[in-house]
Amino acid sequence: MLKNELISVVVPIYNAENYIKRCVDSILAQTYENLEVILVDDGSTDSTPSILDEYADKDKRVRVIHKENAGHAHSRNQGLLASSGEFITFMDCDDYMHPDYMSKMYGAVCEDGSDMACCSFNYVDESGTRLGWSEPSLVRCYVNSLTAQKKFLTSYDIEGFSWNKLVRRSILIDNNLRYPEDQKAFVDMFLWYRAISACDKVSFVADKLYDYYQMSGSVVHTIDDIKMGNFRTTLSNIRNAAHENGLVAEGDYYVSLRMMNQVYDQIKTDIKSRFKSGFYHKYSWDELFILDKKDTSEAIYRFDAGVKLQNRMKAMLIGSYLK
Repeated sequence: MLKNELISVVVPIYNAENYIKRCVDSILAQTYENLEVILVDDGSTDSTPSILDEYADKDKRVRVIHKENAGHAHSRNQGLLASSGEFITFMDCDDYMHPDYMSKMYGAVCEDGSDMACCSFNYVDESGTRLGWSEPSLVRCYVNSLTAQKKFLTSYDIEGFSWNKLVRRSILIDNNLRYPEDQKAFVDMFLWYRAISACDKVSFVADKLYDYYQMSGSVVHTIDDIKMGNFRTTLSNIRNAAHENGLVAEGDYYVSLRMMNQVYDQIKTDIKSRFKSGFYHKYSWDELFILDKKDTSEAIYRFDAGVKLQNRMKAMLIGSYLK
């Protein structure tokens, strides 16, 4: 039974005049209405600020924070600190939340007595068409923290995104969980692993309740030295935390497979651009991977024995591509 507690929705926003209405409209159209919508304008220079103010004038649930540009991690932290809901969720300003997102996510935590809910989602292109990528396939249930951590570390079903999760706000506040403002990219992953670790129970919602738009030129498609460094730092932090929680093999698997797939995708992008990105022979193995070649392969093989040959081929290609 729904308890009708206040839920905060935090949206970091920067120069989003072309798609912010789709985002905010999807929040205000939720079938669960007891919401606090915090729109954090990160120093936008287009018409975004006035659009946000119009929403605040029309709907008393909407609050706008205007601030100087400091990045999306800072915006999320400011929204978190300004929020007052019993539960909180985050949304990216270029995405779409299905009308029953809140009712099903909140319904799951109420039914299960859990601290967090995670849902499945769709990858869509700029026109809203599903991309056909491999997507999460969660089964409706609830699990304890350790099982949820293992799911996080050994599958792609939960992921470290902010927007497919509804969490008790006190989990973030009481454990001093904040987004790393010194990072340019990959600011979500470590925070949400730590949040899952701090939960007693985590609910899984099978429904695909969120559309994650893949915009051309977005951060997930372009990797420079700073972002690659941020990615490695994030993986290292997650591995260390997993080891502390007794999940040594799972932590090693996570950092090994994630970096392998990231580098492999970067190589494909480099080849497609006819080597214009300059990735070829740019990094050494040790500059990217946390484990050496042998330990990386062994860490992946412990969980992916069925695709050993495929991963071995990837490792060989990566080894020849790096300096």
